[in-house]
Amino acid sequence: MTKRSEHEWLGDIIAWGERLQRHIAGVDRAGFLGSEVIQDAVCKCIEAVGEAAGKLDDLDPELDRTVPGLNLKLARRMRDRMTHGYYRID
Repeated sequence: MTKRSEHEWLGDIIAWGERLQRHIAGVDRAGFLGSEVIQDAVCKCIEAVGEAAGKLDDLDPELDRTVPGLNLKLARRMRDRMTHGYYRID
């Protein structure tokens, strides 16, 4: 298996984040809560962003401190919550 670069993981974060934006564009709270398809799409995007953030953080743990507002650890925790603690999300 080929090792992925920081650039590739960051590209994934951007691509999945943009995809997430497209899924929820123009969707209000009622629309979101009324659509399992949108909810599932959003969850998948959050999981992908969080996974890529975790991999990026593993490659360069200092990146979170050197890039203001990046929050790789927060994205990773959000992914873990969506994946492993989904039953506690309101």
